[in-house]
Amino acid sequence: MQGGVASSKPCWPISYGSIEAIVCVLDILLIITVSVATGAIYALLHERDVDLARYVSTAILASAVFVLLFRRRCLYDPSSLVNWSLQARNIASLWIVTFLILAGGAFALKVGKDFSRGAVLSFALASPAVLLMHHALWRAVIAAGLRRGRLRGRNSILLCIHESPEAARIAQDHTRDLEFHGFRIDQVFHLSAGISPKDLIDRVVAFARGSEVDEIFVAADLGRWREIPDLIQRLCELPLPLTLLPDENTAPLFTMISRQFGSSVGVEFHRPPLSVAERFAKRLLDILLSAGAIVVLIPMFLIIAIAIKFDSPGGALFKQTRCGFNSRKFRIFKFRTMTDLDDGATIKQAVRGDKRVTRIGTWLRKTSIDELPQLFNVVSGEMSLVGPRPHAAAHDNYFAEQISHYAFRHHMKPGITGWAQIHGYRGETPTVQSMQERVDLDIWYVDNWSITLDIQIFFLTAAEIVRGRNAY
Repeated sequence: MQGGVASSKPCWPISYGSIEAIVCVLDILLIITVSVATGAIYALLHERDVDLARYVSTAILASAVFVLLFRRRCLYDPSSLVNWSLQARNIASLWIVTFLILAGGAFALKVGKDFSRGAVLSFALASPAVLLMHHALWRAVIAAGLRRGRLRGRNSILLCIHESPEAARIAQDHTRDLEFHGFRIDQVFHLSAGISPKDLIDRVVAFARGSEVDEIFVAADLGRWREIPDLIQRLCELPLPLTLLPDENTAPLFTMISRQFGSSVGVEFHRPPLSVAERFAKRLLDILLSAGAIVVLIPMFLIIAIAIKFDSPGGALFKQTRCGFNSRKFRIFKFRTMTDLDDGATIKQAVRGDKRVTRIGTWLRKTSIDELPQLFNVVSGEMSLVGPRPHAAAHDNYFAEQISHYAFRHHMKPGITGWAQIHGYRGETPTVQSMQERVDLDIWYVDNWSITLDIQIFFLTAAEIVRGRNAY
């Protein structure tokens, strides 16, 4: 049995596959334009000569760094361009990283005095604003093109080898996902009771041969894995790309790293701890930033400690047992924000309007300043600036029994902030489901760690503090 042919609609002059290159080039041109414009306007306002060569060369360097970072994260892919929150976060954070790299280079080469601070600041602020508007425009264009079927995609066939009652839904899901990624499904072939697999393959070959089809997709369930090589052997006679779409039970295996052991193949179910070089880079960043922050913040620490002592009885610091890397226990430091100092087998989480929170504690928790003493935990090596947030030992014991992969969080040092926190997962976790969602984000961070990601999280934490989600 086969599905209907897709309806023909007039297409736009650009194809889905060309969008990445177009947006990439336009970003470079926009950064150069903004650099020249801001430099020229600043020079004219201050009656100075306009050095176009300097502004163009600076913009070329900036665009090269930014575009490379953006492409490395596959953020120019059309499926990423339509994700506005993802784009906004990464434009802001990666532009900051770009600017810091350029500033560091200017400092190292001692050329900073050659640039006007006003022009540099204008360029630094205007560029991400222009990039945000540019990507917002492409988000609207891509969404409209996909919705109306106007973007020219690769003509494709979907062969669905499923005998379950869910076969029609599975085919619809695959069709939706493929069309969202720029493939135009011209025909869907289903395996049914009235046709043998061999006859179905013959029909697919007859349809594809001599046609405008660019690619063939084969969706198959786990029960037919042994038959698949023989079933699709004839499809390989066609000079077309052939892609297998595994079912939801086996799909995760294809996203994992494989390793060869002679004639045996191993699949890495979980990433090992960071390598020596990765741990060194992360530790170096932790020491430099945390030690520098402590030196700068010591006067504020003293003022806060005195305010806490005057506000309510008790010490200025709160210490509690937490689990770190490989579940090693350590004592975490925080400014005291409550009248109770629980650290036993049962610990009640703070809730909105909690009567235990002191007057100054309300402000400290809202601004996350109560977490700053953990900089000393970072210097001592028990924590990192960025990582899965450590929970009270009592909560670890409880949720480890409720969530099967909870302990995976301990494959990396806990952090003052983390991937889950910048996504709004702060404060109370009243249900197992809410903790499950937080743990899933923590494990994603462990599996996808990089120095660039740490820097991105570090800057986005400031924005999250301003928003104040779930901070009480």
